[in-house]
Amino acid sequence: MTNAALPRRTKLADRWPTALAMVAIAGAVAVMVLLDREVELFGPSIAVMAGIYLMAYAIGRPSTAWLAFGVLSVVMSVLHVLNDRQVLGVDPGVGMTIVLVLLWLWTVARHRFTEGRIFSIQTAGMVGFGALTLLCATVAPRLGVTLAGVGFLAHGLWDAYHFRVNQVVNRPWSEFCAVVDLGVGVALIIVVAT
Repeated sequence: MTNAALPRRTKLADRWPTALAMVAIAGAVAVMVLLDREVELFGPSIAVMAGIYLMAYAIGRPSTAWLAFGVLSVVMSVLHVLNDRQVLGVDPGVGMTIVLVLLWLWTVARHRFTEGRIFSIQTAGMVGFGALTLLCATVAPRLGVTLAGVGFLAHGLWDAYHFRVNQVVNRPWSEFCAVVDLGVGVALIIVVAT
């Protein structure tokens, strides 16, 4: 008798993306407590999250979501520094939305539009999350933080969908991102409520 018929038991070690996400949530909450800049810091992150999926989709390798996270986090950080030093007259949220559109154009240039359904879903994500990012950059700070929280929660659902279908990004990424998004989204809404 073979073990192929037995279901695989989930080990605690298999949940490393969730454990890593908890550390990331703690870091995000610390930023919220120490700095009073939630809308400035977390609004552009909505475009970053959508951009990670577009970058991995354009490359065509789901595991590159981790690389995309690093690259786009650096891009967002550079936009923040340039904005803080008044070198660049572009809000980081607007800048990240431009980057998001450029990533979408890259998927088109790589002929990923031939995968109609997946491409349409990624396009809808680019439009929706890009619009939320721009709204965060243009409305009053309190409303911007609320929208950022809603954006994070919506992206958590996006992650859960991608975890279920196991496309575009790998499952460890979608698990990690879903937990982070839900935790940070709730924290942002709590900040507004208090």
